[in-house]
Amino acid sequence: MKRVGVLFISIALLATTLLAGCQSGGTAAQVSGGTASEVTALDPDNPTTITFYSYSLASPTMKAGIEHLVQEFNDTVGTEKGIVVEAIAYDYYTAQYKADIAAGKQVNVIQHAFATMDESVKTLGIPAYEDIFPADELEAHFSNFNANALSLGQIDGKTYGLAFTFSTPILYLNGALFEQAGLDPNDPPTTWNEVYECAVAIKEKTGVDGFGLGPNNNWVTEGMLFSNGASILTEDRSEAVFASEEGIAALKMWQDLYASGAHAEGTDTDLSAQFMAVNLCMHIQSTSLLSGFQSAADAAGWELYGAAMPRYGDKEAVPVNSGSSLMVYDNSDVETAASWEFIQFVTGKEGYTIITEEIGYLPLRTDIVDDPAYLKDFVDSSTIIRTNLEQLERIRAVTIWPADHATELSTLFIDMVEQIVTTGADAETLMQSTQDQMNRLLGT
Repeated sequence: MKRVGVLFISIALLATTLLAGCQSGGTAAQVSGGTASEVTALDPDNPTTITFYSYSLASPTMKAGIEHLVQEFNDTVGTEKGIVVEAIAYDYYTAQYKADIAAGKQVNVIQHAFATMDESVKTLGIPAYEDIFPADELEAHFSNFNANALSLGQIDGKTYGLAFTFSTPILYLNGALFEQAGLDPNDPPTTWNEVYECAVAIKEKTGVDGFGLGPNNNWVTEGMLFSNGASILTEDRSEAVFASEEGIAALKMWQDLYASGAHAEGTDTDLSAQFMAVNLCMHIQSTSLLSGFQSAADAAGWELYGAAMPRYGDKEAVPVNSGSSLMVYDNSDVETAASWEFIQFVTGKEGYTIITEEIGYLPLRTDIVDDPAYLKDFVDSSTIIRTNLEQLERIRAVTIWPADHATELSTLFIDMVEQIVTTGADAETLMQSTQDQMNRLLGT
């Protein structure tokens, strides 16, 4: 990565009457709670420590990139303004930050999944950005964000999570296996029917599983249903509606592919490992694993290809987003001020350059993609990143499950998909019964 200077922008006071109360030499920030009655100063001589809970830090393929991101902040903005970020790795499924909040431990910035944001807002009291950060600075920072990505962390018109690590589905191909099957990796399948045909041909001619998508991968599953014209919930999230003719057809297609014998078995994590070990030819996954996939390809001497999400017939594919947002657990005023400085850095020019180059996630700032000081050379050298950026322009947001039953609803949906795909269960019957069960929980 080309090193660039970091522009440090001091936080403006929201009311001139407060100027006399601001400590000289510090960095002023709006107090938590959304009021401008006081300001809090960061002091370089007395650094403030904040915590950053990151599930990417627990991933072997993303750990180094996240560590670099945090260290770069601590060495630059943190040193100048008096902030030390302590990164804490946590398991995505256990959500350690919940237990730590309940135990009274310090929790500040959380790398948080989109699907359960509403639950955390209601149960943990996560505040909106507009209620704790300066309005003028929010406007300035958001101005160069991709509009589609920015909207994903908003609930009822307020920003509770700022898009952070982010990808659309990429159909990864092992070029060597593709060619061994008599196929051209430069002409990848563009429809699900073509994926089926290629997968069967690869299995027959190489003995390697032709295609793999983890049945527990809920975000790609949602994209498959959306691409066929189905929805998951109504727009107001009051009713489940996925058991439509289009939704049933989408999962039956996947069920048929799985039953063909050319579909690999295992979870999302299992299939990614199989792909890197050359035991799987085509795999749909996010670009969070791009660096790991590329390293595996380089080590074994095969070429990695990537294509857009397949479509159904002539219908345009509707990709969804994977990834995370940054949510803030509102603590002391000085911790809130420090959290805002950290968020601005990691979702700023320097931060997204590190995230994209070293992990593979999308750069969500439009002002660095074609800037030679940041990502132009890297993006120009990667057709996979370009494909990801093109899909970003037509994404549909991953479902944010209603707070009161978010975990239960998400689990019901994933369990339903796994049963249909892997056991041959009747798709129409199971989808309808699951939808009915979910709507009873939703009170409809």
